[in-house]
Amino acid sequence: MMEWVNTPVQTGGRTRAVMFDPNDPLHLKLWAGAVTGGLWYNDNFMDTNSSWHSVSDLWPGMAISCITSDPRDPKILYVGTGEPQTAMKIYRESSGLGFGIFRSQDGGESWKLIPSTDQFRYITDIAVKNENGQSVIYAGVVSGFYQGEQHASHPSNGLYRSDDGGETWTQVLPTIQGVFKPYLPSDIEITANGRIFVGTMPNQNRKEGATLFYSDSGLPGAWIKMNEYALLIQQSPLFNIPGRVMLASCSSDPGRIYAAIAAGAAGVVPEFNDWYGTFIIRSDDNGMTWSECNLPDDLPPGFDNYANIAWHAMTIGVDPNNPDQVYVGGLNVHKSIDGGESWTRICMGNPVPSSWNTFVHVDEHTIVFQPG
Repeated sequence: MMEWVNTPVQTGGRTRAVMFDPNDPLHLKLWAGAVTGGLWYNDNFMDTNSSWHSVSDLWPGMAISCITSDPRDPKILYVGTGEPQTAMKIYRESSGLGFGIFRSQDGGESWKLIPSTDQFRYITDIAVKNENGQSVIYAGVVSGFYQGEQHASHPSNGLYRSDDGGETWTQVLPTIQGVFKPYLPSDIEITANGRIFVGTMPNQNRKEGATLFYSDSGLPGAWIKMNEYALLIQQSPLFNIPGRVMLASCSSDPGRIYAAIAAGAAGVVPEFNDWYGTFIIRSDDNGMTWSECNLPDDLPPGFDNYANIAWHAMTIGVDPNNPDQVYVGGLNVHKSIDGGESWTRICMGNPVPSSWNTFVHVDEHTIVFQPG
């Protein structure tokens, strides 16, 4: 079991967005976004005397959900707002309503709201792709239910694409058959060879989750759909509600991609579903075929799944230098060195006095790797 050392911070709330600053050659400056605490940075996260600085005190809200940079110009940074994971009819409502996408064109010195996004209520993810020398932005946009109100994104949910720096957007995912509304993206992953993968999450009717799409161009009509695991979940006698999908790819092996898939079951409280990490799958051929990985089984007492509240806490990451070294987190963090065949728990999800040095607060939301 690894020992973990606390890095002092002055933020509060869940941290869903973490990014190493692409403009720092030493890879010590870190950006972090909290869903109730706003956007922060630390010039040297390894130095316990280095303070965190807030940059969002005057923004319309504090709910930061995702952050990314432009691969062609690392001075251009994007931040998405709103926390959709808790914007649903569940046992507690703790979501922060979003207010669009903020952009910095000077490495984070100043930020401005992209006007065309001010009706995007919840941003699940943002990714920027270099398409033949042009930076194209992709944003997962969804709606949510919070404090007794439906907060709808306009003009619709879906995966939005902009090839003009965010001036205009086009929804590119197919619509749900018979409903004619777009799928809800839960995660966006662009592989090293440029293929775009999108996982989905359930809509407000708890449908159309656990689905994967991929495309090379990202244009409307150019997406391949894979819903095999959604169908398997629907056939389950208990956990039969397809949940959200989280993705991870390996930059040194562009054909390798992993997905963590959740499923839900009706809970004791009528409007709350129990959500579990039900599948971990991998593809070795750029998404053409998929196989199931084993699930972690060395779980502590009281935890019968690696992601017991997968509607809220479930993430996956793969070492950029080793496609067989993969990490999955929910209420514990597990590591595999053989591509998901076996797993070792590297932090505890149930703290007891004898395990404080191995305990990291439960509810894992993101995994990132320090460049180099």
